[in-house]
Amino acid sequence: MYSNQTLTKFHKRIIDQSTVSNYKGYVPTICDNLVPTVSLDDFYCDLERGNGNELKSKFKALYSSSALGVNFFGFFKRNRDMFSLAGESNFTGAQLEKKLPTGLKGTAPNLDFYLENKNSIIGIESKFLELLKPKKPKFSASYSTEFLTKLDKGLPKIVNHFRENSIPALLDTAQLLKHSIGLLNNKGKRSAKLIYVYWEPLNADHFPIYTQHKVELEDFSERVKGITGFSFSHFTYLDLYNKYITDTLFKQHLDYFKDKYLLTI
Repeated sequence: MYSNQTLTKFHKRIIDQSTVSNYKGYVPTICDNLVPTVSLDDFYCDLERGNGNELKSKFKALYSSSALGVNFFGFFKRNRDMFSLAGESNFTGAQLEKKLPTGLKGTAPNLDFYLENKNSIIGIESKFLELLKPKKPKFSASYSTEFLTKLDKGLPKIVNHFRENSIPALLDTAQLLKHSIGLLNNKGKRSAKLIYVYWEPLNADHFPIYTQHKVELEDFSERVKGITGFSFSHFTYLDLYNKYITDTLFKQHLDYFKDKYLLTI
């Protein structure tokens, strides 16, 4: 399903489209990895508060997942009251690398982008090339039936399914469920929505790994449907590009994003 050769091929294509990176795909400064419509003010403080230490070096890689999310959602953050997503609009809050405590001890997981309004809180998890490396879902013993039932009666069955069938998968189901729990723990009387946004090449149909990823996404979507006050949806970055490209406010930003990221491998 996956090989280092496949990942190297993807890295090479992404690196080849740059004129400023070194042979490993790293650019000299953080700003060299930004599209022109995103500035440091849009994200720097948010990422400094995060747990990934992305700004020290990782962000300078052309294939940085953090940079991908910033280069798309940074402009949306600045214009949070000018668009709708997942049936919601009039956003009053927007943050990159948002921590939402699960209610358990330990470090709270970071959502790549977070939005809220009076009706809903929305968490967005973004993926770049990470899904090319299968992972086993892992949950500590603290994710007990008693704890999960307090949030939703259906959660123990869902978590235990992935805990007991912990074969490596392209979809990081444990991470998504921990984000779901964080959203449920912090939503109050509002609804909670988790959106999974992922990159794939324009010729994704040439790579069976992306077909398998979609199968896993549909399975996960079905399993979390019954959680009360919660919804899960998923989009590719191309899907979101197509959704907003006709909006004159976002068109230039999205064209820059397209030139940098929407590639054929």
